[in-house]
Amino acid sequence: MKPYRQVPSLLAFLGWLALPAVVFAAEAVWLEGEDCTSHDYNQHGWYCSTTDLDMRLCSPGEPEVSTGALLGHYHNSAVGATAAFHNVTLEGGDYTWWLRCSTFYSVQSYRIDSSPWLPMNQDGREHLNLMKSGIDIRFLGWIKVCVTNLAAGNHTFAIRIEQSNKPGSTEAHGYIDCMCVVNYDWAPAGSMAPGQDPAPGPTNWWALRAGDDTFSSDSITDMSSLLHKPAGSHGFLQQAGDGFQFGDGTPIKFWACGAAIVSSNLMTQQARFYAKHGINLVRLHPVEGDLGVLLKNGATGDRYIDPVALDRLDGWFAALKQEGVYSTWSLFYPHVITTDDTYPSALYNELPNHGAGKSTSGMVNFMQELQDSQWLFAQKLLTHTNRYTGLAYKDDPALAVVEAHNEDCVFWHAPLNDLANRAGAYPQHSAKLREKWMQWVAAKYTNDVNLAAAWGAGMRGTDSVSNADMDIYGAWEMAAAGPANKNEMQRMGDYIHFLADTQRGFFEQRESRLRGIGFQGVFVTTAWKAGGPGANAANIYCDYAGGAIDRHAYAGGGVGGHGIAVGDVYNHTHLDQPGTRLLAEVFQQAEDKPFTVSEWHMKPPNQWKAEASPLYAFYGMGLHGWDAVYNFTASKPWMRSGWPGLGSYVTETPHYLAQFPALASAIHRGHIKESEPVAARRVTTDQIFRGYDALTRDLPEGGYPGEDNLQTPNEVAAIGRVTMKITDLQETSARTNWNQYWDSTSNLVDSVTGELTWDYGNKYVLVKSPWAQGVVGWAGGRTNVLPDVTVEPITPFCVILFTPVDGLPLRRSAHILVTALARDRQWNAEYNADGTQLLKRGGAPLFMEPVRADITFKGTDITSAKAVDIYGVPTTQDIARSGNTITIDGTYQTYYYEVKREPFPQPQITGITITNGTVSLTCTSLVSETSYAVERSLSLAPPAFIAVSNILVPGHGGRWMESASNSWQHVFYRLRHAP
Repeated sequence: MKPYRQVPSLLAFLGWLALPAVVFAAEAVWLEGEDCTSHDYNQHGWYCSTTDLDMRLCSPGEPEVSTGALLGHYHNSAVGATAAFHNVTLEGGDYTWWLRCSTFYSVQSYRIDSSPWLPMNQDGREHLNLMKSGIDIRFLGWIKVCVTNLAAGNHTFAIRIEQSNKPGSTEAHGYIDCMCVVNYDWAPAGSMAPGQDPAPGPTNWWALRAGDDTFSSDSITDMSSLLHKPAGSHGFLQQAGDGFQFGDGTPIKFWACGAAIVSSNLMTQQARFYAKHGINLVRLHPVEGDLGVLLKNGATGDRYIDPVALDRLDGWFAALKQEGVYSTWSLFYPHVITTDDTYPSALYNELPNHGAGKSTSGMVNFMQELQDSQWLFAQKLLTHTNRYTGLAYKDDPALAVVEAHNEDCVFWHAPLNDLANRAGAYPQHSAKLREKWMQWVAAKYTNDVNLAAAWGAGMRGTDSVSNADMDIYGAWEMAAAGPANKNEMQRMGDYIHFLADTQRGFFEQRESRLRGIGFQGVFVTTAWKAGGPGANAANIYCDYAGGAIDRHAYAGGGVGGHGIAVGDVYNHTHLDQPGTRLLAEVFQQAEDKPFTVSEWHMKPPNQWKAEASPLYAFYGMGLHGWDAVYNFTASKPWMRSGWPGLGSYVTETPHYLAQFPALASAIHRGHIKESEPVAARRVTTDQIFRGYDALTRDLPEGGYPGEDNLQTPNEVAAIGRVTMKITDLQETSARTNWNQYWDSTSNLVDSVTGELTWDYGNKYVLVKSPWAQGVVGWAGGRTNVLPDVTVEPITPFCVILFTPVDGLPLRRSAHILVTALARDRQWNAEYNADGTQLLKRGGAPLFMEPVRADITFKGTDITSAKAVDIYGVPTTQDIARSGNTITIDGTYQTYYYEVKREPFPQPQITGITITNGTVSLTCTSLVSETSYAVERSLSLAPPAFIAVSNILVPGHGGRWMESASNSWQHVFYRLRHAP
């Protein structure tokens, strides 16, 4: 029997076999799979092999499998099995049955007592790979079997394994690890049973127990009201200069995530879950991976998409749309062709195998036949009519963005290095690229005399406008300073130019085809980067063919790569150096295009990942004016525990999703000012094709005024927006006086907006807008004075954010959400002293380090301070407070708190004048704060006036606008941004 902590006198022994179980005051019965009273599971040697399975997970300190034992069954001829737990004694009432079992290609059903067998959903709360190495069918996770009412007395709980739903499989397989029948709000995680969680205490880390969100109307973290419902109600998404707007002129920013299609019974729940957290856009990646390659009608030869998979996409898209969540489609990663695509056999055979066919990665960027094959799939999908919306996807404005393909450009190492290598893996494709290179050279130089004059000493012996086998370069040769042989600078520049023309031509054709079938949304090329910095600007030039520049960014992680493993941890922080790692993407932003980051993540087991979301919100989306960022990636409609599935990329974990309501509020309400460019780097197309990196090396024409280059220190990223512009005409670059905002002696950088301060010497950021405020990083042990709140953390590293629930400036807000997070780690995980080594991986549940801090609010008196549960619903638990100072710590076992205050007095209007369309109000505050007792002015195009009684503005963009705010400052803010 497991040594659980038990409530005295409540131990119950179940049934005639005295099954080990523990019953608590709030009834919870825990049973081990191997202790069931009857079964015909065959414990198959391969399937249950201790040689194959990662039994280390079952050892002390690594408690992934309960008791280290599993009841397993495997048969390769679809012979199923049944297990039953008889005589389970319950006191009666409403119960939730949780089962920890197989979650991958297993089909199971269940019954209670003599009820009919019912299909069991396979929507696992975990997806734990049990293999020592590799991935097959052996996974484990918690499933919510059912919620049911049961009478007092003995009951039988039975599980049946059936034939796998893996395509083409005749297997029947599954595990039972353990189960729990519980009559109160408890959610499972890992192998920790009810009653084993640590008791609350000021310094005690606490276990995350997240069940299904009931979407209570009392939740103060519900940001769904800030979304457009349904998505698409303002028309198609469009590029508007350096930003996005909809067809009716409504501007928009997207706080987004990657997302996977869920089972049909979870689609509405998932869409609602995203909307609640302020997510207004999701990226499906890759679409072809979900739908499968095009099938072929044997009779007609027509190609078509699997209708079952397509219907699943249709339902999911419609559910998202209804909740105000737009979609981005990453169509291919990679595009896979089969023999049905009639690609020449010699070329087809040398492509790498991928699933049911061959990968086109890399080659698609210069092979027209592969581009046509991509387009055939895209066209069939976009012209398909979704039966749940009644619209073809090309005609549905809820489809906001379509990408050409994911992480694939002609300048990347794979396959460019192999193509340049004559002994490489792709001789047929290398020959095709060299032939295209010759044709480009011949078109530019006409004859060898002109070629020699241009390339000079850099001309190689075989170079000729008629030689289809000239040498080409690998990506590694495209260094910032140019090729190793400086005589070849012009030759390298021409080769980069040739690749750019080839790549951009592909992207321009794809957009033309999209417009040709009627798609009106935004087209994005690819997020991928150049393999060598000498081609960086040329790669961005190619991406100019789309409606936005897009990039990907990752940081953190460790030796596990895409997973989590014992060993080295990349335990760096962003806070010791602005403009690096995730925020290095600020240097990829164009001056005249929207900017998006369609994948970003700071990966566990890095301990500082709580810093990432606020930095992306306040600096990326705020100060730098980015237009969309998508955390990578989400797949479930609930908060997940542990380091889910031991994977590196999970959005539904507190360091991301728990901060989203505060951050989405700031973004959707425009609470962080954007800066004008403080480093506007402008280069010509001629300059980016000289064989070196024009953004970091000297330019004969000059860089910034009075300088010969465009070098921009990383610290400038904390001052304001950094941009580039690539034009055919020479335009003067510009920059502010960085020293005015950057004290390099004290390692302190202020933003030009005055709303952000980055102390990279002490590794923390202060957020100081009138609305959103907070501290990020190593602020512990300091008195952090913000405009409207003073924060004194005891916890060394933490993030504490203050959000006005009512949308008023924080000083005047009567209802405030406090979000507070520090580190997390799995149960029994261990690091070395400096966090650079993970010594024990541990297992679920996820344990949260409590944030301990004293917080003093300026303004009116606090009337209530409550702990808020993880679903955003205020509890009855009062927070310790003295006057306007509250104290938070681990006693409350949460990361949310609610503060309510007396309403802020309204200012008194003492005068109003209108002169040439300029409205001036003079208002005096009822409290002695000179910052509000000033004249407020706003320029409006005539005819324009303000009716003081209810702040109505006729003639302003054809609308009447009513303010819901008592703050004149907020009124003017809204008027400035009214469409």
